[in-house]
Amino acid sequence: MNRGRECLAVDPVRAALYVPPVLKQIPRLLSCLDREAHSVSFGCFDRSHWAWKFHDFPLTMLQINFYPLALLWRVPFQNNPYHQNAQVLSWIAGAMEYTCARQRPNGAFDSVGPFTQDHGVTLAMVFGLVETLRLIDSGIGSHLRERVVRAVRQGCEFALHSREDYAVITNHQALFAAAFLGAADLLNEDQWRCHADDVVGRILAAQSPEGWYREYDGPDPGYESLGIFYLALCWRRTGSERLLESLRRSIAFYAYSVHPDGSVGGVYGSRHTALYFPAGFEILAPAVPLADSVSRFMRQRLTQGNVLTPDASDMENLASLLYAYLEGCLGPPTPAGNAPPLPCESLNGVHRFQDCGIVVSGSPSYYAVVNTAKGGVCRIFSKEPAAVTYEDAGYCARSNDKLLTSQIIGLGGEVDSGRTDVVCCHTDFAEACQEMLTPVRFILLRILNLTAFRSIRLGGWIRRRILARLILKKRIVPLRLRRRLLFLPDAVHINDCVESTGGLPLQSLELTRSFTGIHMGSAKYFHPAEIRDHVTFDSSGLLDGLKKDGQGTVMCMIRFPAGSMPELVVSEGEPAMPSRARNVS
Repeated sequence: MNRGRECLAVDPVRAALYVPPVLKQIPRLLSCLDREAHSVSFGCFDRSHWAWKFHDFPLTMLQINFYPLALLWRVPFQNNPYHQNAQVLSWIAGAMEYTCARQRPNGAFDSVGPFTQDHGVTLAMVFGLVETLRLIDSGIGSHLRERVVRAVRQGCEFALHSREDYAVITNHQALFAAAFLGAADLLNEDQWRCHADDVVGRILAAQSPEGWYREYDGPDPGYESLGIFYLALCWRRTGSERLLESLRRSIAFYAYSVHPDGSVGGVYGSRHTALYFPAGFEILAPAVPLADSVSRFMRQRLTQGNVLTPDASDMENLASLLYAYLEGCLGPPTPAGNAPPLPCESLNGVHRFQDCGIVVSGSPSYYAVVNTAKGGVCRIFSKEPAAVTYEDAGYCARSNDKLLTSQIIGLGGEVDSGRTDVVCCHTDFAEACQEMLTPVRFILLRILNLTAFRSIRLGGWIRRRILARLILKKRIVPLRLRRRLLFLPDAVHINDCVESTGGLPLQSLELTRSFTGIHMGSAKYFHPAEIRDHVTFDSSGLLDGLKKDGQGTVMCMIRFPAGSMPELVVSEGEPAMPSRARNVS
């Protein structure tokens, strides 16, 4: 394999930040692993399945937890008690054996139920097995090595006859490319390198001219960082200049989604995530100065917890966070001095990304990000102190038994105002997706698992229908929001008008600080800014206007006075809620 031992050198500066939170989580990770060698489920990482027996089927993706364990076993990080530990090695080997034993005869791995035979999970297991074998190869016997090699080859062969076709999800595709490249090195077979090149080629062809990679219907900064990580691994293996140029453009876009308080993304992203995976930026920092800027800025603010960190993660995202932290420690230090300032530090004016509808405004007082494709949802941050001052996730309304939202991506857009400092946008309301798994639905799903999902083609068709219903379907209703934002050097004006276009009966209408109108498992993680006060305004009068005249309006101004805390002014009256407005740090 062409990824040599030099990649395992540890930068002590980065390790001092990234390794302690990883070590803190390893007892939790190991408690989720069945570590008893004589147990029927030895090597399973799904504790809800093997210990509590709440689930009838283990989640295969949880097996990727053997990868961060292998990094700790192999690399002598400071204060790392797992380094070269024989017991830890036996647990890693057991987890790999368990994983290989769950592979279908056709090479597929299941995802959340029997016979789901998932293209993405299969290549994720290939990636995890290859990377882990690379780390522990010298410590295991030939039997396990041969079994892993066989599982990798069979998984890749299955992936040639399956696909992930329900949406464009770039971070998944980037992982697939990394899996094929790793398999090419392990198996010494160039055909898998060709497949990796094909996947990367499709990613680059779908990349926006603005630099962002597509995640369903637009850019999602949280998942963009994960895609950047996997593509950075591919670049490190191949040295592709074409891929490096693509990553430069991605990071140039991504830099605008880094906020003064060390948060990233959020409601204005296509998938609502506030994830941050640092390894891609650390890998690319020597070659891409702006990646160095992102990594250094975020390193200084990670302890604030305004992005998802291992402390706040569930098991579904824990492994990828842990190995992204550990991989971020590896490699030589990046010389200081080349990193340019980020937009949240230097932007003075308004920058538009027309392709996705995102508008960014910066001044010496504040930094704001708006997504017009989602009806003007926004996050506004004060520069001093560096904190979220105002954020909204659009409006939620209730009509009979249905919950409606103004934030569904793709239903809105910007209207040319003729001014660079003014953003005018509109959007239709649509039904929010809040479907839950019920006992009846679960029984139906298991019947499908044991029947229709045995056919890869039919199972794929059902999967596409389910995901379209949970994420992609847009059920528009006759209600519309028009929003106008004016960006001044020391203030942001917001003018909203909600109008009925079809006599829809409404029981309530409320502007929400946070809301997720689609199914998205990687959203809604807690961050400390949620419990800090921020400026907000009363939108209850909108409903009265709608019922009386068919439209309701509200106006406010968020002001950033020099030398004092931000405050909210509704219309031209006195500052609203001064005690709350002045406590946003």
